[in-house]
Amino acid sequence: MELCTPSALGWWTERHAGARGAHAETGLTLRRSPLNRTEMRNIPTVAIVGHKNSGKTTLTEGLIGAFVASGMRVAAVKHTSDEVGFDKPRTDSDRLRKAGAMALGMVAKSEIGFYLTHTPQTSESWIEATFAALPEPPHLIVYEGYRGGPHPKVECILKPEITTPSFTAAEGLIAVVSDHAILADVPVLPYEPLEPIMAAIRASFSRRDWPTAQVKLH
Repeated sequence: MELCTPSALGWWTERHAGARGAHAETGLTLRRSPLNRTEMRNIPTVAIVGHKNSGKTTLTEGLIGAFVASGMRVAAVKHTSDEVGFDKPRTDSDRLRKAGAMALGMVAKSEIGFYLTHTPQTSESWIEATFAALPEPPHLIVYEGYRGGPHPKVECILKPEITTPSFTAAEGLIAVVSDHAILADVPVLPYEPLEPIMAAIRASFSRRDWPTAQVKLH
């Protein structure tokens, strides 16, 4: 498999209700393909950004639920600049990683996880390519956070003293979500209903100049 984006990942967890056989064949290997033909997959991405306590998580949660209810498969990525500590100290997996394993996978009863140290040589697009390589890839990847990324952005603004967004349409902004007047060159929408926000995100899918998660399967 040749990844068409740069690489990176923190801790990716996939709930896999009984699909053990499929994952055993295709799951997380980067040397084998789940398909016998060459295929390029492009998956739209969007980032829900904003200052702390601007309603990002609540909006992201609502959008994911609404998109899933409409029949779409959605993958989510929480982006943070903080150190999280995905693994627990002195567990078996922590010991294996500290022994020098370049990457660590975990398979539990209802979850599969993959750990890779984030270095300057890796980037968030690695997790996008991993999602794209799934036998049933998502129709949309939603970031919560990641304001510095290249993805189309929906900016949340709650603080009344903020009257302009941090981004412009030329910088990837597709909509602002706020409960007060905002001066912007993109649509300014309320937090509810969700349909107009979903429509703005869907409209961005057709833009060929937006970054997408890409993976080439052989």
